[in-house]
Amino acid sequence: MTRYSAAAAAIMVIAASLSPSSFAFTSPAIAHLTRGGGTCTATTSSLQAMNKRNKFNKQKDLAAKMAEAKRLRERGEAGDGGTVSAAEDNTSPPNAQLSDKEIKLRNDRQRFADMLENSMTSSNGDLGDGYYLTVEQENENADAVFRGISRLYEGDPAPSAPFTELLNIENGEPLGQGGMKRLLPWEGPKSSSSSDFMIVVTDPRPKSVELRTAMKRLIGALSADLLAKCVVINTDTPAENRRFVKKNFSEDSGADKMTVLTDEKMGWMREYTALGEKRFSITMFILKEGRCEKIAREVEAEGMTETVKNAIRTMLR
Repeated sequence: MTRYSAAAAAIMVIAASLSPSSFAFTSPAIAHLTRGGGTCTATTSSLQAMNKRNKFNKQKDLAAKMAEAKRLRERGEAGDGGTVSAAEDNTSPPNAQLSDKEIKLRNDRQRFADMLENSMTSSNGDLGDGYYLTVEQENENADAVFRGISRLYEGDPAPSAPFTELLNIENGEPLGQGGMKRLLPWEGPKSSSSSDFMIVVTDPRPKSVELRTAMKRLIGALSADLLAKCVVINTDTPAENRRFVKKNFSEDSGADKMTVLTDEKMGWMREYTALGEKRFSITMFILKEGRCEKIAREVEAEGMTETVKNAIRTMLR
């Protein structure tokens, strides 16, 4: 396929999603392009400009939604008696003597402020530009906040207890308290001084091709140090997980650095709200000091490596 015919095919795909009037406008350009004409650059520029306008309009609508939600929330809080809790007092040190509920409440308020700011300043959100969320993921997350969807958000407490029920794929036994404390950086004897983090990639779909592809990409792209921080949680049996690892990874591949755990009853996934509102998919968490530092939902296998690396870079800035 020539450069022009490939570009023409791409423009046809985009044009097919437009309204009839828009399609009528672009059709002559497509026809000219397929004949080898010189309008490729001009047409591409027009499409890019149109995409930017559409993206800006979506962000503008999102900002309006978030502002309205914030206004309603503040009006509701004003009628509660005006008592300022520790979670609302900005003079209190972060996380100082706050319960998990108070921290979540404070995070909810901060999330509204962040969404309002990011909805207008984040212009693309592409993984190739250093973002760990795509525009679609950012909008879905903002919409979930606006609609009050009950799920874990960035900054929320990361519960330790659900890890105790996960199964070790080597022996099929639950991790228990001891295994959980060895796995989680913020638990165990070093918990008071540990600022280490862990990467959790999870998918509830049995024998998920997407998850297995993501594992292969991570093992091929991440350093040994980062692989040692990776935990994959799926619903396959311990025996099935062992077969997959043995069949697909050599001894020197680095796969032994990654921890794979089984959540057959999906108890961990429910606690971490990783089952999705509409469909099962891959979710990526970065957990640090007992908190959800970064969360990316509905991650595509092809973008997993960039998502993980960009999320870590963002966190460590």
